[in-house]
Amino acid sequence: MAMEKLLELADDPATDLVVLDTPPATEAIEFLDAPRRLLELLNSRAVSLLGAPAGILRSQLRMVDIAARAILSAFDRVTGLKLLGDIQAFVRSFDGLYQGFAARAERAQEKLRAPDTAIVMVTTAESGRVAQSHEFIEALDRAGLKIAALIVNRVMPDLPDASELAPLKISPTLKRKLKRNLADYAALKKREETSLKSLRKSLTSGTVLMVAPELGHEPRTIADLAAIGRSLRPA
Repeated sequence: MAMEKLLELADDPATDLVVLDTPPATEAIEFLDAPRRLLELLNSRAVSLLGAPAGILRSQLRMVDIAARAILSAFDRVTGLKLLGDIQAFVRSFDGLYQGFAARAERAQEKLRAPDTAIVMVTTAESGRVAQSHEFIEALDRAGLKIAALIVNRVMPDLPDASELAPLKISPTLKRKLKRNLADYAALKKREETSLKSLRKSLTSGTVLMVAPELGHEPRTIADLAAIGRSLRPA
C-alpha cells in the first residue's frame, strides 16, 4: 500500500518532488524490495495452484503440488478449519486483479531505479552503525538499487592544534586537563576518520560521501534542520 501511495504521488502533475523517509535499514530493504517480492508471489506456482479452478486436471499439477494439496486437505479433515478452501477463496477473490498488481509492481520497480530517483543513506561514524551501513549497502546492491549519496551525521568538528595550549596563561593543572581532553578527542577523531575511510571504500563510483557536523543538541526546530542543511559538505 505504501508503494501504491508513492506511485500515486509520483503520477500527480502537482507533485514536484517526492521525499520518502523510510524506516531503519532492515525495514527499508523490505519496503524497497516489496515490488520485486510481489512480482515473485504473483508469478509463483503457489498462487497458480491455490487459484486454480476446482475442475483442473491433476495431470497439470506437479507431484509436489499434489502432495501439498493432499496435506492441506488432510489438515482440513482433522481440524475442520477448511483451511484449503478458505485460502483458495481468498486467492480467487483477487481473480482479474493480478495483472494490474503485477503491472503496478513493475512500474514501482522502474520508479525506484529511474534516473531521476536518488537513494540517500544517512548514518553516523559509530562502529556499530558503520557495520550496519556496510550490510545495508550490500543488501541494496543485491536488490539492484544504487546509493546516490551517503551522509554521515554528527561528525566531530576540527580539533585545535596541541601547540595552541602552550602560550595560554592558565594554571598548570587546567592546562594538563585540557591536554588530556584534547588527546581523548583526538583519539575519537582518528577513529571517526577510520570509519569514514571504511565507508568510502564500500561505495561505488559516482556515489557522493558527505558529512554533517554535530550540532551539540538534538534538532527540534526548522532552524536546526536548516543549520544541518547549510553545514553539509563533501567528506
